[in-house]
Amino acid sequence: MLKYKFKTVFIKKKYIDQIDEQNILSKYGNLICLSFRDIALRIAEKKKYKLAILDDGLQDKSLSYDISIACFNSSEQVGNGLVLPAGPLREKISNIAHYDIVFLNGERNNKRFEKKLKRLNPNLKIFRAKYSPKNLKSFKFKRNFLMFSGIGNPLEFQKTLKKYNFKIKKIINFPDHYKYKSSDIRNIKNIAKSNKLKIITTEKDYNRLSNVQKKNIQFLKIELKIEKEKEFKNVLLKKL
Repeated sequence: MLKYKFKTVFIKKKYIDQIDEQNILSKYGNLICLSFRDIALRIAEKKKYKLAILDDGLQDKSLSYDISIACFNSSEQVGNGLVLPAGPLREKISNIAHYDIVFLNGERNNKRFEKKLKRLNPNLKIFRAKYSPKNLKSFKFKRNFLMFSGIGNPLEFQKTLKKYNFKIKKIINFPDHYKYKSSDIRNIKNIAKSNKLKIITTEKDYNRLSNVQKKNIQFLKIELKIEKEKEFKNVLLKKL
C-alpha cells in the first residue's frame, strides 16, 4: 500500500443505487458523498483536506483535475468501442488524450492495446494491477462453491476465483448494482443447499445484503496490487 503524508478524502457523487460503493469507500478513508461534486470539494477545502480522490469523477467536465486516471478491465478493454448504453465506455476512447494515467486491471496482458493507448496519448503513463484476495484462509477449498454477483464485470471475479483454486460449480449473475430481493437470496440458498455448495460473492454484493440475507454467505475480500508501485508513486508525487 502507498502511504502519503497528505490528509485525504474520497469524493463520490451520491446515487441511491450505489450505497454499496459508498460503504466500502467509507471503510478505507474519509468520504464526502453529495449530489454535486463541486460542493463536496468546497467542504473538503474547509476541512483542510490536502488531496481529494474523486471516484468516477472524470465525467464531470465542470471540474479541472491535477491528475486524471482512467481504468480499463484488462480482459474487456474497450469492448465494442461504443459509449454507454451501447457499449462499456463512459466516453470516447479518443478522450484518453486528455488523461495522465491509465490502469489496466486484471489478469490479461495486452501489448497491442497498450500501444493503441500510447498512439492516442504518447505521454500517457500505463500501469497494470491485479486482484489479490486478502481473506483466503477463511475458505475451505475442498468444498464446491456457488458464485453470485451483481457487478460490472463478473467474468473478472470468476477468473480471480479460478486463479486461487476455488471450485465453482454454479454461477448466477445479476445486473450491476442490483438490489437483491429476499426471494433472490432465498433462491440462491436453495440452489446451493440442493447441490451441496458453499456460497461466495464479492464484497460489494455482500454490502448490499441485509444481516439476515448475509447468513451462510461468504465474500472474497480483494485489493488491487499495483505492478511497478514505486514508479506509480513517483508519478503521483511529481504531479502533486
